[in-house]
Amino acid sequence: MIIKNGLVVDPALGLSEKMDLAIENGTILKIEKNIDTDQVSNDTEVLDATGLVVAPGLIDTHVHFRDPGFTYKEDLHTGALAAAKGGFTSVICMANTSPVIDSVPVLKELMEREALEDIHIFQAAAVSYGLKGEEMTSMKELAAAGACGFT
Repeated sequence: MIIKNGLVVDPALGLSEKMDLAIENGTILKIEKNIDTDQVSNDTEVLDATGLVVAPGLIDTHVHFRDPGFTYKEDLHTGALAAAKGGFTSVICMANTSPVIDSVPVLKELMEREALEDIHIFQAAAVSYGLKGEEMTSMKELAAAGACGFT
């Protein structure tokens, strides 16, 4: 695949200019001012990104996908689709669901479903059971099970 004429923004490289990218099997092979598409095979997809930004995936550290318990508002799949459409490749879901993400079984079940989506979904767990502020959860167990943080 070749992406032509996009505004390539990469903070790690200090780059913000109109460039072309050559990509093969998910790896960027070249970033140049003008990649000659006359030299590529006919089956190479060429995308014109004029007026678009080409950048590393964005990360949202505070999302509410409302799953479990409030899926009439949003669920993992619709939230993941919306995130991807906006350029977000990684998100952290908050724990204020029903049931609250305050135990390892609830966390693991949710993480199994999150792994099926096309973006990286990380899960925060609750600091207290039921988010009531009365009794602390087993944060060590939740962290060991995969919680990326606590709210």
